[in-house]
Amino acid sequence: MVFEYLTVLISVVVGLSVTSFLTNVARIIHVRDAVTISWVQLLWSMVILIWTIAFWWFTFVLAEQPEWTFPLFVFLLVYSTLLFFMMALLFPEGMPADHNYRAQFMRNRVWFFGVLLLFLCVDLIDYIVKLEKDVSIVGHLPYAAFVGPLIVLSLLALRSENLLFHRIFAVYSLLAVLVMSVTTLLPLAT
Repeated sequence: MVFEYLTVLISVVVGLSVTSFLTNVARIIHVRDAVTISWVQLLWSMVILIWTIAFWWFTFVLAEQPEWTFPLFVFLLVYSTLLFFMMALLFPEGMPADHNYRAQFMRNRVWFFGVLLLFLCVDLIDYIVKLEKDVSIVGHLPYAAFVGPLIVLSLLALRSENLLFHRIFAVYSLLAVLVMSVTTLLPLAT
């Protein structure tokens, strides 16, 4: 009962992130002739969507958590909130029908990659805590190979205005998150 009660707020935040993605992609489709689409932004929104879904899937494992503490709840809330905040930075509210998403992404890139770096630090803390409790589902080397390049490339992305760099980084990130999600998410027990 505690799990269901505490995860309601986390589920709402996760739902807002998914809703933001779906609503804004549908909006872009509707006004596609008037907007300047940013494939980098759309790839990043897919990265955040996959990460959000993977997080939501993993929270089911927490139903087995014998004791819930306020710090654990806050940690999960921060994790889900950062995912939502990144999605919100990709799709700001109230954009005109002729919005230039490419220019907006480049203008907001410092905020987006700053929040991504904060999120990666929170993810790293999550990994370390799971290692200490012997519940990590991925080894040191695969996790380091996953998170290390994301941190380094995010630091570079803060400074770079090179669109080719951002395109390559977005594609790399999408592939990395897909591979990590597919290889680490366990089937749920029935």
